[in-house]
Amino acid sequence: MRIENLIALRYLRSRKKNRIFSFISTISVIGIMVGVATLIVVINVMIGFGDNLRNKILGANAHIIVNRLDANPVDDWQLIQGKLKVTDGVEAVSPFLLNQVLLTSRNNVSGVVVRGVNAEKEMRVSAISKFMKEGELLDINYKNDEGRPNIVLGRELANSLGVIPGDEVVMVSPFGKKGPFGMTPKMKHFAVAGTFDMGMYEYNSSLAYIDLPIAQEFFGVGDIVTGFSVKAEEFGNAKELASKIQDNLEFPYWARDWLSLNKNLFSALKLEKIAMFIILTLIIIVASFNIVSMITVSVKDKKRDIAILRAMGIPERGIYRIFIRQGLVVGIVGTVLGNIIGFIICYVLKNYKIISLPEDVYFMDRIPVVLDPGVFALVTVCALVITYLAGLFPARQSARLDPIEALRGE
Repeated sequence: MRIENLIALRYLRSRKKNRIFSFISTISVIGIMVGVATLIVVINVMIGFGDNLRNKILGANAHIIVNRLDANPVDDWQLIQGKLKVTDGVEAVSPFLLNQVLLTSRNNVSGVVVRGVNAEKEMRVSAISKFMKEGELLDINYKNDEGRPNIVLGRELANSLGVIPGDEVVMVSPFGKKGPFGMTPKMKHFAVAGTFDMGMYEYNSSLAYIDLPIAQEFFGVGDIVTGFSVKAEEFGNAKELASKIQDNLEFPYWARDWLSLNKNLFSALKLEKIAMFIILTLIIIVASFNIVSMITVSVKDKKRDIAILRAMGIPERGIYRIFIRQGLVVGIVGTVLGNIIGFIICYVLKNYKIISLPEDVYFMDRIPVVLDPGVFALVTVCALVITYLAGLFPARQSARLDPIEALRGE
């Protein structure tokens, strides 16, 4: 062990009591430990919330949405679908037809967005099957015993209409046939085959799925679709794949990845994460002030030792290293303990339901946590840099101490 390290560790020991660290160094370790653990837990929880929100969004949407810029339907959709399938990086494609209708039941009426899809293809491009609470999405391919086509509703929508699987609803479209008294609304009876819960009120309260041919027939639009849902082979390449699809299809088609469709929401989450990281880093900065105090007190207490070491030939650089390493030892111990405590808290929150959340408010029953190694590494580096910078000034002051004046004072 180098002489600087040996002396630095010796100075951290208390002479009066047989403890490893003196009171002031212990407070410094605790402060850094609390700051590091808090920062790790909070950032990992925020990443967990972001991932949870992303998964719920992708439950109703694919990685990429392709439609026309002019909002017109796609009439040659089989040709476009074929081009999408052969694009490198595309795993699956599902056409869809969107429209707004009214759903009525015996108890209520609600305006909804109805989505006509091919169930098999839709299940390959989105995670809707994971969010089914009653029935299956494949049920929209069939009809009930009375010959009525099936429909799958969001859980909140089903509750507001007061229906359960097996009940009937009436779909009403204002765009019907023209008669002598004006436009006659078009109506069709559907059987509720199942419900889904994506964890987002927007989807649960206003979205319904029916079979694509049934939707085309009901709206009287012929063999057309509104657009396509595309699943990328690599989730992280969705943005690049959207650009490639855009170049292949050209005008008037428009390809947007899921992040672009929810840019404002995820930008706000990213900004909040950065702000929380900066604010919580202040805890470590405040704790580092204890290191400044510790080294300052140590320098004042060890003036005679410093003078003797200088007289023995240790240069200013050596004195500087003794006290800077004294601060680093405290920073390293506090950071390591903080990482351990942060890992334990994150592990417990992730695997055990210690804190319960009201599911009707947050659409999750526990705090979502991830164990991101990058967070641990980033927080560790920041903590060590802060503790190193905190020890610079008092360490330099110790190196500039005049040994003659120090001995004369003794």
